[in-house]
Amino acid sequence: MKERDNTYIERIKEELHFIERNFKGVSKKDFLESDILQHAISMSLITIGECANHLSDDFKEKNPEIEWVQIIAVRNIAAHGYWQLDMGQIWQAMEEDIPDLRAFFDKF
Repeated sequence: MKERDNTYIERIKEELHFIERNFKGVSKKDFLESDILQHAISMSLITIGECANHLSDDFKEKNPEIEWVQIIAVRNIAAHGYWQLDMGQIWQAMEEDIPDLRAFFDKF
């Protein structure tokens, strides 16, 4: 792993822990009705995707179990076409994917 990867990994971990801290106990209904929550999670997804995009190819190749292309694609949509985000899908990702992603990055 390259030294610069550590910086991006730490930033990803910060965002994943932010999501966990701030969305624990939030219902889907509350999330879907709250612009503030939606914007906050979208900003975290942008940051995670941006950092993932800057991780070295070597790191990503050594960890193919992570959907790097999908993470970066969500960032691009959130950053450049926010209105295209399906908040129902974002909620599902928070429930299903974010915990696994956090567990992966917590190993580093």
